[in-house]
Amino acid sequence: MKNVIVTGASGFIGRTLVEEIRARFPDANVVPVSSAMVDLADEHEAFAWLDAQAKAYDCDHIIHLAALYKAGDWPVHHPATQFNVNFKINVNMLEGWIRYFPKAKFTSILSYCMYPSTENAHPESELWGHEPEDYLFAYAMTKKALLIGQRAYRQEYGGHCTSVVLPTVYGPNDSFAENSHVVGALIGKFVRAARSGAPTVEVWGDGLQEREFLYVGNAADGIIRAALESEVDVLNLGMGAAESIGQIARWIKDAAGFKGEIVYNQNRFVGVRTRRLDVSRVREVLGWTAETPLREGLKQTVDWYAASLDAENATA
Repeated sequence: MKNVIVTGASGFIGRTLVEEIRARFPDANVVPVSSAMVDLADEHEAFAWLDAQAKAYDCDHIIHLAALYKAGDWPVHHPATQFNVNFKINVNMLEGWIRYFPKAKFTSILSYCMYPSTENAHPESELWGHEPEDYLFAYAMTKKALLIGQRAYRQEYGGHCTSVVLPTVYGPNDSFAENSHVVGALIGKFVRAARSGAPTVEVWGDGLQEREFLYVGNAADGIIRAALESEVDVLNLGMGAAESIGQIARWIKDAAGFKGEIVYNQNRFVGVRTRRLDVSRVREVLGWTAETPLREGLKQTVDWYAASLDAENATA
């Protein structure tokens, strides 16, 4: 990697990815792109920015993470907003890639919400001929459109590209607010409750819903491997296993030192019942596996968040 554009670089995964690329390729020019820098949904602004970059260096990799998405039930209430913004971002990036950096490899980051609501581990073949979970249909379909766009630009212009599908990613620097993704939200709740002496922590749902989670360092490693080595259209990048939210909550409770009770609120929105990836293809194509076991990653993340609270309190 010599000149690398990373969109969505101000996000949780993007920040970690930029740090990892810089650590592995210290001589590389890594260009992190955030919405504060350029509005990729605006064609004129996006193309003007890309044109300026093309005049400054010859990009060899574009890693595209930029997307509009929020956790919880936000997607249910904003499907049109998601469709509009994400579709524009993706079309502008695909066209900008071929127009300004046609020799660059384009690697896009997708979400496992694209898969249908079934209890089996999802193979990549299930991306086609099936409908995604209804409450995420707009976001999921813009991700599928990105796959179609890459195929189209590869076929017509010879663009070099690949994609990876991620489960929910967690780890240091995640958001730990209560409206965050489930692992970050739970870690925030349990660590703060342990410190305040709260008697209970609320967990949404009945605890039986199952999810797959990937440690952020493993996600960055897999993305870099795919960008450098993958010649296939799409690869699932995950653990290949799911755990119940109840088990995850108990592991976080222990790691945080919380002594109170877990209270399950079955009236809150929890989404699809089970979600996990079939990772046999990425193991065959890249020989890649996620190295951080979930319980170990949770403990590392709990410790990181606790230390960050200590640092905040020390400077307050």
